[in-house]
Amino acid sequence: WRVLLANNRVECTGLPADIVKRRMMTRTGNTLAAFALVLADEVRDAIDSNSGLGGETGAALITIGANRGITVGELAKALKLSHSGTVRAVDRLQERGLLRRSSGADGRTVSLHLTETGGAARLQALARRQAVVERLLAVLSDSERTALGEMLDKLIMAAMRPGEDFYFCRMCDEGQCVPKGCPVELR
Repeated sequence: WRVLLANNRVECTGLPADIVKRRMMTRTGNTLAAFALVLADEVRDAIDSNSGLGGETGAALITIGANRGITVGELAKALKLSHSGTVRAVDRLQERGLLRRSSGADGRTVSLHLTETGGAARLQALARRQAVVERLLAVLSDSERTALGEMLDKLIMAAMRPGEDFYFCRMCDEGQCVPKGCPVELR
């Protein structure tokens, strides 16, 4: 068998059709996956290197700021972390004076709120995130950006599963998305 690159697709010849179908990845899909990893790494590095927030702590900071009063359980779900891993991230934020805990509505849960310093740190993290994104998008024309935005909305809506709103929005700047028709909220 052999592999050919033609018409933006990888084509395998000499293999049974079911194997080809299961194993074939379009060049576009492969490039999208590679870009997604690079983007995620660069955003995380920009947030972590300038703030000293490692692991999922930067995402926790952004998520808590967008969802005032979020519980540790909701935050764990958003970050896809264990309860204990989420508590450690919250502890790091609290030790740095970036958040405060308060009793939840039912008295059994803990609500999380950013302090004024935490709010400022969140805005800095979002600005660093935006700088990475803008640098990468700079190669696109305005019409290409518009087209990409429409395609990304479709992809996000297709990727969503019920109850995963927090997960999709854990690093979002809701000021950029919500007033303009957030694809997560539209679904």
